[in-house]
Amino acid sequence: MTSLTFKRACITAVISPALVLAFAPAHAAAPVAAKPTSPALTCHVMTPEGLSYTVLKAGKGERPNAESKVVVNYKGMLTADGTQFDSGQAAQFPVGGVIPGFAQGLQLMQAGGSYRLCIPSKLGYGEAGTGPIPANADLVFEVDLLSFTSPPPKPVIPVAERSCTQTTSSGLGFDVLKAAAGKNPTDGDLVLVDFTVFDATSGVVQQKSEWEKIPLRQTAPFFSESLKMMSIGSTYRFCMPKAANAASASNVIVTLVDLRPAPAADN
Repeated sequence: MTSLTFKRACITAVISPALVLAFAPAHAAAPVAAKPTSPALTCHVMTPEGLSYTVLKAGKGERPNAESKVVVNYKGMLTADGTQFDSGQAAQFPVGGVIPGFAQGLQLMQAGGSYRLCIPSKLGYGEAGTGPIPANADLVFEVDLLSFTSPPPKPVIPVAERSCTQTTSSGLGFDVLKAAAGKNPTDGDLVLVDFTVFDATSGVVQQKSEWEKIPLRQTAPFFSESLKMMSIGSTYRFCMPKAANAASASNVIVTLVDLRPAPAADN
């Protein structure tokens, strides 16, 4: 786990009584049956992602989300032999800062609950391993969720207000939400804008700013094109083309508050 500190487990060598015999048995030893997995290292309910878990004690109330910060007691063990590789008391960390299997498990829990999480290597440290955790190791965590805090949900733009109905020759989408007859910006201007950036698919607001000062000459080409379409006092919605490496496109609602000549250093 990114935010957890690991304590290297001390492994005590155990000498088998057979090794202290003065002579070897005359007959071949019978095959040793595979040692069954301890019940403390198994879980009963599996999720579609491959995480499995057992509810040791049910909690009450809301559940953490990916943005939450949790306070937990925990113990981490290797599924293969039960070796404990880490533990913590009243440890605090963000749900999004730990390995995927642990993060998924935390979001199943409620405050006051205790779970056993059986995490396959693909949801843990995979082929790389880390510290005392070998490559491709399956893990087991016993976790007490003491408490958690979650930030307020991000605003969401309504579905009807996420897309654009008009498109420029360059592929920039736009809609005029409020027209105005003020002055239009040029490359030599510093614009003063209010803007809201949101995910084009989900509508979740990603950034919001008021009275942002932007030298027009220093903006990205599509944003520069957007601002030059506007006049002081107008509000537009712009739909930007999705970047090649982006999961989804981001759209923006902009109000052009004012403009003035950019300082010489910004030209």
